[in-house]
Amino acid sequence: MRTSTKRIVGLPVISALLVGLLFTVARGEVQPGDVIDRSNVQKIEGLVPDFVQEWVKNGELTMKIGKLNYDSREFWPAEVKDNWESNKGRYRIDSANGMIDVKTGQPARGIKGLPFPDPDPNDPSLPQMLLWNRQFHEYFLEGPMHESHYWISVTRRGPEKTLMMENLTIPLNPEKNDCDFAHLTVFREPFNMAGVGTLAIYALYPLKDGIRYTPELRRLKRMSHRISGSDVHFGFDNAPDDCWAGGPKTDMEDGVYRLIGERDALVPYISEKPRAVPRNEKGEIDIGYAKTGLAVQLGYEDPSWQGAPWHPTDLVWVKSKVWVIESRSKTLGYAYGPCEGWIEQGTFLHCYKRVTDPSGSLWKGVYWPGQAVGTKDGRFRLVTNCGWYTVDMRRNHASAAVGCYRKGGYHRAFAADLDESLFTQAGFVKFAR
Repeated sequence: MRTSTKRIVGLPVISALLVGLLFTVARGEVQPGDVIDRSNVQKIEGLVPDFVQEWVKNGELTMKIGKLNYDSREFWPAEVKDNWESNKGRYRIDSANGMIDVKTGQPARGIKGLPFPDPDPNDPSLPQMLLWNRQFHEYFLEGPMHESHYWISVTRRGPEKTLMMENLTIPLNPEKNDCDFAHLTVFREPFNMAGVGTLAIYALYPLKDGIRYTPELRRLKRMSHRISGSDVHFGFDNAPDDCWAGGPKTDMEDGVYRLIGERDALVPYISEKPRAVPRNEKGEIDIGYAKTGLAVQLGYEDPSWQGAPWHPTDLVWVKSKVWVIESRSKTLGYAYGPCEGWIEQGTFLHCYKRVTDPSGSLWKGVYWPGQAVGTKDGRFRLVTNCGWYTVDMRRNHASAAVGCYRKGGYHRAFAADLDESLFTQAGFVKFAR
């Protein structure tokens, strides 16, 4: 009887150990072709931020696991490749989070390619290096840019409102200008907002002030380029600082950063394959829907989609390596507490941002799907973001910035017809009409 009792008592213990072992093995074990939903959500534990796992667990998101059929680390424009070796160790980060030319000891200007193509993970300034690479990705690697940008507010019932903006960006010649790049945004839709916009002229070095022009009571107001990056606009969930994985974007000197570590991650992409993009006779490259047909479909547009209406439905999630950084702001009144950003290694693609309130409680989840694009001659190749998606976990609401990946959307890199005179007070007034 004793022997029998031991067996009966021991079996549940052994079974529990086996189940626990199997569950542990299942965590983080995903393969291309897997579909992750609430039934097997444990497989993605540790590979995505907690808010993504929560979405899957609650049935708001289904993840299709895939594998890229190319090396995303090789997708860089010719200018980046040509300056890769010469830029290694050429610049450093100072106490204001600015870039300093090591040879001259002065703020860096006229940088070609990426300032930090091979950042040292042992350097305490690694997070700032990653963020500066993002700035160059956004404002310099595609030369002068002209695009349309769609921004959709989504409730649980579906779309609430849509804004369409026209954006122009131009790098400035450092030999002729005190600042380094300019960005002009004007709303074109809906009608009651048409003509509202802003012109911002930025210096690369954080302590050097730029200029911002914005309409106010039918007059143009000039002010500092700095904005309250944690404040939302027009009833949307996105704040300006949600457009990247870092902290205060126009107040870089007020950001405090640390590297949390490296990890395996599931990174969202639009497609497992690169997308061919055309180059016209002017040298312009059009990445947007109008020329490529590349579109982002949201959940409310797909009758078969069972998840939340604001998520893109055609994403593929690929296993990759990321850096995880923490950012916070020293600015008094900044609405965010410590934020966690995930940045893909090799591409410097911003993948996720975990936004907390000042008490450190989860507030928003943000993510950016990637897509590789390239011309036939191979001189221009880039892994770029296909919009960004912000979910306010408390408000039960989201905003989808689908960018140019919508019917009628366009994004012209190396835009040939942009006139620098547009990026003046008089040019802005004329363009905004």
